Amino acid sequence: MPVPVAGCADSTPGDVPVGKRGVPTGSDGDRPLRRDAERNRTRILAAAGELFADQGLEVGVDEIARRAGVGMGTLYRRFPNKDALVDAILQTVVEDSRSVAEQALATRPAADALRWFVIQTVDVGVPGERSVKHVFLSNRLWTGRMHELMYEQIVPLMQRMFDNARAAGAIRPDVAFTDVLVLVRALRGVIDVTDPVAPGTWHRHLQLIFDGLHPRATAEPLVPGPLDFEGYRSATSRPALP
Repeated sequence: MPVPVAGCADSTPGDVPVGKRGVPTGSDGDRPLRRDAERNRTRILAAAGELFADQGLEVGVDEIARRAGVGMGTLYRRFPNKDALVDAILQTVVEDSRSVAEQALATRPAADALRWFVIQTVDVGVPGERSVKHVFLSNRLWTGRMHELMYEQIVPLMQRMFDNARAAGAIRPDVAFTDVLVLVRALRGVIDVTDPVAPGTWHRHLQLIFDGLHPRATAEPLVPGPLDFEGYRSATSRPALP
């Protein structure tokens, strides 16, 4: 039978028994605790990713703990509240999106890198056996606590892809980078409408977006002018929505 954690009645087999002052009872000092803590953290994040994929970000932390096979005390020691858990999931999305962006800049033709990057990040979501689909477009990723991380690590790389595409003649000269950011974010609404009945239809609309960005001799001038970057950033810095 598992040994309960002192002071925590909801200990599970995944919890490590501890003695006074939280020191593990094993002879290897705190190393077993670190290993077990990391294993539990991985299980919690995997369970959260699966449930977010099935039920959205509104799923309860008690259900996440059950899926992970840990007690609520264990979950709250790793993640003091649900926002911390969601942010941990989203941080992996930022890290992986940065890798995809770097790959796009290094390996894709300048005219196609930005479109390829959007497809990869929207399609893949959180790596693993199951994905939190389309999480790259989640309001929780682009606003709230993750806002600064996105603008520090992802947006500058997207800007470089945009600049390269325009220099290669793939984007009309009167299109601003903020236009692209707005249009990519608009895919969230397209996905919400189409995915329940026709999954993947958003690819069609993404193609329409990039076709509209391409220079054409018959194109009408764009009016009014675009949002400036600070205006766009201010508009998207509101508290996160579900």
